Amino acid sequence: MTHSAATPLPSKVKKTQSRSERKMRSAKAAQRAEQANDADQKQDTTPSTNAFADKKNIMWVLLSGAMALTFITMLFLPDTGMGSGLISTYAAMLWCGFFGAALWRYRAANGWAGFAYGSVIGLVIQFISQII
Repeated sequence: MTHSAATPLPSKVKKTQSRSERKMRSAKAAQRAEQANDADQKQDTTPSTNAFADKKNIMWVLLSGAMALTFITMLFLPDTGMGSGLISTYAAMLWCGFFGAALWRYRAANGWAGFAYGSVIGLVIQFISQII
């Protein structure tokens, strides 16, 4: 009973591979390694952008400008619910402030100053809408 359990059965013995099969297998392995290397290089060269931290992202300027324009238009239209009241003042100041902040940041200036200027402009526009 010595080594009888350790010796494999003849049907389970792996046959030796031919030379061409070994070459094909090594060529496929080399090709997979090259593709993995190319994928790693593509990932390294692709810049990862953060839309929230990118000061030159024009989308924030456009979105905040569209919202400011919407609320300003609602101030001048009758029966929109934004004509009078304290909420209309806050809305105009807030969205014009967001637009000013986004515009100032896009121009590489201080966003807080842009928010302050935009809020003042929103307040003035709200007062003008009450007079008209």
